Amino acid sequence: MKELRVATQIFTLLFMIMSCGIVGSAQGGKGTVVGTVKDPNGALVKDAKITITSRTTGEVREATSGDDGTYTVTSLEPGRYSVTAEAAGFQSIAFEEVTVETNARLPLDVNFSAISGAGGTVTITSEAAPLVESETSVRGDLITGRQVTELPIPQRNFTLLAALSPGVTRPALGTLGGGGNFDSGGPGKGTESTRFRESGGSVISANGARVTNNNFMLDGVDNNESQFGQIAIFPNPDAIAEFKIETSVPPADSGRAGGAIISTTFKSGGNDFHGTAYEFYQGLVASARPVYNKNPPNTNTHNFGGTIGGPIFTPRFGEGGPSIWSGRNKSFFFFSYNGQRNSTPAFGSSEAPVTVPTLKMRRGDFSELLQPGNLVTYNTVHGPVIAPQGTIFDRNGNPFAGNIIPPALLSTAGSNLFNAYPLPTNSGLIRNYDRNRKEKANINQYDIKIDHNITTSNHLFGRYSKATNERLRDNNFPIGTSPNGKDLPSGFGAGTEFGNTRQVALGDTHIFSPSVVNDARAGYSRFEIGIFNPGQGGAQGFSPTIASELGIPGVNVCGLTCTGSVLLGVIGNDADKGDLEFIGDASPFFFLSNNYYFGDTLSVVRGSHNYRFGGELRVRQNQPATANAAAKGQYQYGTQNGGFLAGNYSGIPIGPRDSGSAYANVLLGNPPAHVDRSIPGGPYYQSGHELSFFVQDDWKVNSDLTLNLGVRYDVFSPFTERFDRQLNFVPGQNVLIRAGGGIPRGLRNTDKNNFGPRVGFAWSGFKSDKTVVIRGGYGLLYSTEAANIGAFAVDQPFNGGGSYTCNINQFGAAPCTQFSPGFNLDTSLPLPPLVFLAGPVFPASAINQNVSSIALNLSDAMYHQFNLTAQWEFRPNWLAEAAYVGNYGRNLWIDRNIGTDLSRGPGARIVPLPFVNFTDDIGHSRYNALQTKLEKRFERGLSILASYTWSRSVDNGPGRFAGNSNPGRDLFGPNNPNNIEAETGPSDLDTPHRFTFANVYDLPFGRGRRFGEAWPKAVDFFLGGWQWNNVIQIQSGPTYTVVYGEAGPRPNLISDPTPTAAQRARRMQFNPAAFAPPSNPIFPGINCTAALNPAFVGCSGSLGRNSFHGDRQEYWDMSLFKNFRWGERFNIQARVQAYNVLNHVNRNVPARNIEPCFTAGVFDATKCGNNTKDDPNNFHIGIDTSAQKMRQLEWGLRIIW
Repeated sequence: MKELRVATQIFTLLFMIMSCGIVGSAQGGKGTVVGTVKDPNGALVKDAKITITSRTTGEVREATSGDDGTYTVTSLEPGRYSVTAEAAGFQSIAFEEVTVETNARLPLDVNFSAISGAGGTVTITSEAAPLVESETSVRGDLITGRQVTELPIPQRNFTLLAALSPGVTRPALGTLGGGGNFDSGGPGKGTESTRFRESGGSVISANGARVTNNNFMLDGVDNNESQFGQIAIFPNPDAIAEFKIETSVPPADSGRAGGAIISTTFKSGGNDFHGTAYEFYQGLVASARPVYNKNPPNTNTHNFGGTIGGPIFTPRFGEGGPSIWSGRNKSFFFFSYNGQRNSTPAFGSSEAPVTVPTLKMRRGDFSELLQPGNLVTYNTVHGPVIAPQGTIFDRNGNPFAGNIIPPALLSTAGSNLFNAYPLPTNSGLIRNYDRNRKEKANINQYDIKIDHNITTSNHLFGRYSKATNERLRDNNFPIGTSPNGKDLPSGFGAGTEFGNTRQVALGDTHIFSPSVVNDARAGYSRFEIGIFNPGQGGAQGFSPTIASELGIPGVNVCGLTCTGSVLLGVIGNDADKGDLEFIGDASPFFFLSNNYYFGDTLSVVRGSHNYRFGGELRVRQNQPATANAAAKGQYQYGTQNGGFLAGNYSGIPIGPRDSGSAYANVLLGNPPAHVDRSIPGGPYYQSGHELSFFVQDDWKVNSDLTLNLGVRYDVFSPFTERFDRQLNFVPGQNVLIRAGGGIPRGLRNTDKNNFGPRVGFAWSGFKSDKTVVIRGGYGLLYSTEAANIGAFAVDQPFNGGGSYTCNINQFGAAPCTQFSPGFNLDTSLPLPPLVFLAGPVFPASAINQNVSSIALNLSDAMYHQFNLTAQWEFRPNWLAEAAYVGNYGRNLWIDRNIGTDLSRGPGARIVPLPFVNFTDDIGHSRYNALQTKLEKRFERGLSILASYTWSRSVDNGPGRFAGNSNPGRDLFGPNNPNNIEAETGPSDLDTPHRFTFANVYDLPFGRGRRFGEAWPKAVDFFLGGWQWNNVIQIQSGPTYTVVYGEAGPRPNLISDPTPTAAQRARRMQFNPAAFAPPSNPIFPGINCTAALNPAFVGCSGSLGRNSFHGDRQEYWDMSLFKNFRWGERFNIQARVQAYNVLNHVNRNVPARNIEPCFTAGVFDATKCGNNTKDDPNNFHIGIDTSAQKMRQLEWGLRIIW
């Protein structure tokens, strides 16, 4: 902590000094213009004056060519400029239109063509920057503001366009913690708090790197959230000037990522007023039905907003009365608003009805359960009793007369509970209540940016952004439907979710001289993510004390954590089949994070060298909490397999505390079969920092060769907790150790070895016109994987929380000391004792709980990046590119369960710990690719960006959020946690073939275009002004692993798994008969035979990880615009956009658990392989059962002025 305070103080002091203009962070997304000045004979010209003027703000920058004829102008805001060159004895040259891009070095050579006696100035009306990159070795792409706003992108999620860059992919299946869904998404797919969960959030992978190993920057400040390692603020697309994605060997002033670095530039105001307004609608009209759910899509989405920017005018008072002060060329503003309203009017229409008690059952009348014609034998305390199926018994083992419980025996809490359920809407005993849940999502985002030129040499900017996201999902039972007025919270996922983000960005650019420029940045981001289910804190109008109102004492007694209802499940028995609808939900979840950023870069030009020195400091302060499912207690009446207290008919005796029916047990006041309660500790206050320093030299050796040389040093400190309430399990000692009690306060040692060199070159000497460039480079980059490190505080035992669990048998015996023998709903549910590890060490042998462990000498992830690239601008505005790209990851973090010692037999443990989640750095990855690109810069109404990537991505484990949590790929982690190398195989992200194509095309018809210049206005109104845009992506299907059993061991591969023709006709992707149960013991002593080990626990097979790829994925998103010009300043754009326009079925990976195909370890074709619709043994083995979204249409209107 002392180290963090010192670093913070140093950076604060440096930032203040630099902002005042004395010294000087990464350039913050700015650009550079470089060039060489020559006379008509090709000789170098010294002391030529270069003047660069912003066409938007009027800001002026100057430079002078050196002895070698070169000049450099750094720290230019991306945008449009004019450039003039003057030298004694020569005619001046003026470039009227020059575009500077984000994080780009623009070569602009000056060739004087005449002596000054010729008179006047040579004016070049348009000087398009060369598409070849002759000044840098970094690989990447620029996505312009027009592409962001006009290419069809679902949900207007601008990060989707990053996937147009070669080597960038988006995971085709599953979620990343809370990072969103790329496949089906939509309501009911989890509780993601990211705004764009349906379109995948900001989850991308660049060159095989993990999806958490990217770095997002906005206006030069940190834009990363620290829970899942994803983006913090999603700018309004209409407010994005452009964004740059760098994927291989960035300069030393960029880092913190082994994957992509995405730098986004927010628009600024200028000397003229400009803006936009828009409304987009997506809903039922012409959208296609899902493949596996024939209910039509019923979500309506309205996206609306606008932007405005221009000079600032303020009242000015003085002699002669008030006047107006004009900010032209001085002060500017830019304002943006984006709103979204999603509504699903009948969310529950596709869900099956649920079961509620019938009217008779609420009175204790269970006569409806009786089946007189079906006599069964019950084992009671009196011995066998033959009675109709559905009979219920009193505590003496006697059947109730008429199957009716006398009113005097009814439990108060049980009766209140049953009468709180709404009345059935359908006849029958099961599935008798139709749900009609609705869902709403509201998004509001505001941004304001101010730019001010203090002097011609000092520029300031400030931006404030605020985004509020709220999702409201209805309860199963609407308020007012309870007969006794005590409405029950019910329905997983119901409640209120919110995600609020605020961000402040500040920047100061100080020009000391044409060759010395300092750029300082500071930022602050705050994230708040919360989930409140109905009743929690009074969410959605449900009572926060509903448990007490029902007569269940001891529940609503621990503040906000214990508000709402208990968790209660009543399992149906063999008579009624239906489980009573589950009520209650987890305790509130809340995550708060404060993130501070300080950065500074000093740029110094000395001859042909452009030096940059600087550093960055990121301070993370997290306050994690957990949604503990049993904070208010969980009651379970009955078990899924019958069993105790469930009214089973399998011969197990019915005791005095079991009526034979889980339903009746509730009303009789019998104890539940299972009860547990767990109170979370906290709140916890964690903090960590990321400190970086760098030196970069871009050396223009001669007019043909530029070298990019640099080194970066990163320190990513472990997270500490303010009161040292973090614990680490040390496997070798089998003890829990408190932070600071013999181990570092951050639980592990800080890795201080992160020196990263960067070496690159760009050579343009093949042709005199420099249209061919060979580039290449190597860089060693480091990345932090500390996201979600809060588990070491929140989820550890003895850390301020407490829990207990108890199974109660049919005789009412309660092995838990918390309960009396007569425990039921009417008696108090005690709070567990809250415990905290006061001493530094606690023996693990006394824990018997899940724990987390992290290696003490954990290294930070490192990536070796290298590339060799050839670029050819084969005609003006057309670029062809081919590159070999490599990205090798080392010291990657991997989570695995080391709590089992299978050498002692199935399920045996080293210590009595059911699960030890161990994190260490033994992961590695290897990515090699041929990446090609064809680009046409916007000219004559057409721009094109196309790419093809042929790659291979191999690793020995997925990322920390893609393994155990992603059943689509690696079920439950590695096959053998003690042999991670056996997991080496195709990565979850492996996409061997990927093709992308994007275009913006102003069709050449109408006034001002190639055809139809003289059309009458009426004809032009209908036939002119059309625009056609496309984004096409075709790629290999996702990887997956065939497993034997839900526990996830891989089977033996004994023959060719290619499906037969008949199997292919049924859409099977592999042949289950090609496999056999795993037969290789992980440790000596394991028996891998079906007779002794039917689940094959502790066994592995010959099949490798991720040996299969799913079906090819094809996405074609298309839009058609009609532009209407209104006067000189306004353009009205009517839009229709179709996502997946061809309605192609992109199938997810198939069902891959082959265990149902085997009987006693032998393949049984009768149980697996038919897969017909009416086959009772249809487990869909090898067949997909879900698909990504079908065609969706969106209608829009946008005004540009």
